[in-house]
Amino acid sequence: MADSSVVPVKTEATPEAGRDPISKMVEIAKDKELSPEDKKILISYAQKKFVNRRRMAYMALSAIIGSLALLFVAAFIDGLSACPDGHTCNGILDAIKDNQTLIAWIEGFLTSIVAAYYGISAWRPAS
Repeated sequence: MADSSVVPVKTEATPEAGRDPISKMVEIAKDKELSPEDKKILISYAQKKFVNRRRMAYMALSAIIGSLALLFVAAFIDGLSACPDGHTCNGILDAIKDNQTLIAWIEGFLTSIVAAYYGISAWRPAS
């Protein structure tokens, strides 16, 4: 029995992939060649794609806020701990300072994810 579905098994990135999701769903709904099952599948796929983008942005934002909280806790712990006899202590903030380049790259990557999502959402609210 041949599969009569027009839903592609493999999806490819096209210039139309980033279009406004509402207009894409309206276009799918108006298509006379698609069966009702195919329309449901395609609309569900379009909705899920934008939900996943939003989830990725929220996870990146949560990671940024969590790392900021970690820095505040580390500063608080280092401020409370006193070194005996005035010796130099290597606290949490010293370890963070030693790895600041790596941390800056990670934070920059997370920030770019959040900025891209919110920027596109502001530019095209239906996304």
